[in-house]
Amino acid sequence: MSAYAQLGCAVLFNVASYLIYRSIADAVPRIWWPIFGVGLMLGAANTFLFARSIKAIPLSVAYPLFTGASLAVITVAAALAFHERLPPVHLVGIGLVVAGIVLVTR
Repeated sequence: MSAYAQLGCAVLFNVASYLIYRSIADAVPRIWWPIFGVGLMLGAANTFLFARSIKAIPLSVAYPLFTGASLAVITVAAALAFHERLPPVHLVGIGLVVAGIVLVTR
């Protein structure tokens, strides 16, 4: 698997773990821990793949790409999954993040 594919998977695992954490934020205390464990495993997979990707991608590129893509995808996913507000200014921000990612990876 290429380093950029590993980084992309790390972003997806990161997003999935935070969506799980958000889903259990209001859970009944007895039933949240198994789901939380899944979130931790996704977080571990995220960290593993990110660490593997930075062997081939400079950290100065990988980290902004990882954090920017995670921010953009989490924002949209939270709006879709949890009906969180997505005002126009957030869409502009996501556009700027994507533009920054394009500039950093060139």
